[in-house]
Amino acid sequence: MIGVLIASKSEFRILLDIYNITSEHLENYPYGEYYRSKFNNKDIVFFRSGTRKINAAAAVQYMIDRFNLEKVINIGTCVSSNEELNYGDILVPNGIVDYDFFINGVDSEIKEEYITDIDVPKISLDYNVGVLGTSDKALVTWKDYTYLSSNGILGSDMEASSILKVCNANGIQCIIIKGITDKPIKGENGYNEQLEVYEYNLPIVMKKLIEDYLTEVL
Repeated sequence: MIGVLIASKSEFRILLDIYNITSEHLENYPYGEYYRSKFNNKDIVFFRSGTRKINAAAAVQYMIDRFNLEKVINIGTCVSSNEELNYGDILVPNGIVDYDFFINGVDSEIKEEYITDIDVPKISLDYNVGVLGTSDKALVTWKDYTYLSSNGILGSDMEASSILKVCNANGIQCIIIKGITDKPIKGENGYNEQLEVYEYNLPIVMKKLIEDYLTEVL
């Protein structure tokens, strides 16, 4: 069986709407809901983990144990930390780093030895390849943005590093595909402006990921 992890409730709701999945088709588990289906004769379980690393790690291990998953695919949104990436661009990381480990202002650089490699799947559509950073806090400050940018990190999410670690520990394939919805904005009202941009781009990006990119890697 293949597991498709979507972290947040708002992202998962878009999946349900696209596939016309109603609440009576959902099953509950300790970290959210899941839905079992078939695609091209493959058994699929779509599940919501909740945001942040602990929830994602626990949810992945639960699903691996319950359904003997052979592969986990994580699709979702991320924040850009590279000025060349635009809203709606797709990032397929070839490396993931848990940058909570580093102290901004003390550690001047993110050491390459702490970046975990991840295989890039074959996808016929356009996408960007590079390192994705993971933190338990959202990327909203300009200071953190410039720190990641100066270290060559293309984007930031709140789950990917833990998902990859659990998959590697269990010896199963992991695929991460993220869509850019927003980036930090300078100014006194920057966070509110960033949130508005995120909310506008969220359904556009998730629809693109679900309808176009997910089908290529299932």
